[in-house]
Amino acid sequence: MGLVLTGIVNGCRPVAGTVQNGDRKGEEWKFLSMEIVDPRYGKVYSCQLRDKDPQFAELVAGDKMAKDLAGHKVKVTVMSITAGEREIEDKTTKEVKTILQIRTQITNVRDLGLPNDEE
Repeated sequence: MGLVLTGIVNGCRPVAGTVQNGDRKGEEWKFLSMEIVDPRYGKVYSCQLRDKDPQFAELVAGDKMAKDLAGHKVKVTVMSITAGEREIEDKTTKEVKTILQIRTQITNVRDLGLPNDEE
């Protein structure tokens, strides 16, 4: 059995772009980005559901959410956790910084509905 994460969706949105460098330069990519908060420890997990996942089409329609899970309790299966460098631009100073970004790839998203008051 793999890792299972249960938590509250803080936010979710479709994300898309084009590979800028390397062997895959020019290829388009997209995924559903979900921030899931573990209610027990308060940690936020930045999760990605790839567009090739069978559930992607039921959750995302075009470039909008088909089903908004924000505020819902979900249970997801973690497929992989990787880390990689990413360049980001500071919106105020326009300075470009390189950060280490953790990517948590998920599948099998189960909507458990709105949480009760104790969660």
